Amino acid sequence: MEIQWSLVLFTAISGAGAWLFAFLGVNEFMQKAKNEKGLLVGCVLAAVLLAVGGIASVTHLSHVDHVLWVLQHPAPGIFVEALLIGVDAVLAVVFFLMVKRSSSATARKVVAVLAIVMGPIFTYSCGSSYMMASQLAWNTVTLPLGYLGTAIPAGAAIWMLLGFYCKESEEAHKTAGVELAVAGVASLVLSAAYGLVSGAAMGSQAVLFWLGVVAVGSVVPLVCGLLTMRNPKQAFTAGLVGMVCGFAGSVSYRVLMWTASVALMALFGETI
Repeated sequence: MEIQWSLVLFTAISGAGAWLFAFLGVNEFMQKAKNEKGLLVGCVLAAVLLAVGGIASVTHLSHVDHVLWVLQHPAPGIFVEALLIGVDAVLAVVFFLMVKRSSSATARKVVAVLAIVMGPIFTYSCGSSYMMASQLAWNTVTLPLGYLGTAIPAGAAIWMLLGFYCKESEEAHKTAGVELAVAGVASLVLSAAYGLVSGAAMGSQAVLFWLGVVAVGSVVPLVCGLLTMRNPKQAFTAGLVGMVCGFAGSVSYRVLMWTASVALMALFGETI
């Protein structure tokens, strides 16, 4: 089966945007990053990443006007994904305006909760739309859980870089380090679950899985987070490395989904 790069980039880029916005929501409760400039830039970046991901998704359609058909038929998974991207992007704009206008803390926390919830909902939904009995490597709940987990590190790393850009306190950098480390653990656990259940962790896909998804995409962001927790002055370097590796791991996982399906079906004498 040919790798659908439009769909790979769609879920990787928009997933990073959704989780960046989720970390902005977390900060609304923790109040570690206090520079409003960072919150405003974060909202813009999250909305841009969501939009760019959405555009990548549209390029997968043979004709752009097919988007209208998709929007008129709520059944396909792509409709749900488009709806969730739209909702999350609108929430990012709303939160931007609330920060800009110094809205009440209660109102901001309501939107922050929605931002936090949308992170896992959107990224899980991106993977769940592929679950089908006809594809052995996709017919497992661990597939969308891996989509969810591998999208987190890039979003957490971008949030860390925003803190550095806005000259946040060392305490804020340490908190961002904790979040990046947790993101690495989540990516490691959830992607490993899919690799072991689907069989992608063994055989011809083992190198891509262990090197691209596990080592680069999960362990490196985890280490970057731990380093920043110990030494906040490493926030820029750790954030940059974490972002690049987190995104690379996210892409690797999505590529793995396509290649693992081919390998597993071949064991049963099927070609796709």
